[in-house]
Amino acid sequence: MSITKQDYEPMAVAVADKGVPMVEVSAPSDLPGGYVFDAVANGQTISVTVPAGGVSRGQTFRAPFEPGGGGVSASAVPEGRWKDGLCDCCMFGCCHPALWMGICCRLALLGQVQNRLRLNWLGERAHLGDQSPFKVLLGISIFAMVWSVLFSSL
Repeated sequence: MSITKQDYEPMAVAVADKGVPMVEVSAPSDLPGGYVFDAVANGQTISVTVPAGGVSRGQTFRAPFEPGGGGVSASAVPEGRWKDGLCDCCMFGCCHPALWMGICCRLALLGQVQNRLRLNWLGERAHLGDQSPFKVLLGISIFAMVWSVLFSSL
């Protein structure tokens, strides 16, 4: 059975094993040992822990299959409310990187969000091989800053 990756989703395929049902999981990226991420197996989302030693992108490994394991998803998102409050960007003091990214490099922060939402730099669905929106928008930000410094005195 072949394992495919669609829309950057880690896929899992059920594999029979002695006693414990196992799934074969394709790693979505290079991950360290112990990292927990969500994978889809038989239409169900399950939490998978990366084995000791870590894995490389596309590498397959076996993990126990526990449908409806009862635990909280690794990427649990609250419903009906925001995860953070309005002023939580100041929770770690005035030197928090996200606060300064929002103040100084808005486009780079937008690129980070677009990357996490799997969008390209134009806000469209990203495809494998697309340039990272963070890199593109950071480059545009740096270019704009340099341009304004060079030509501000004219």
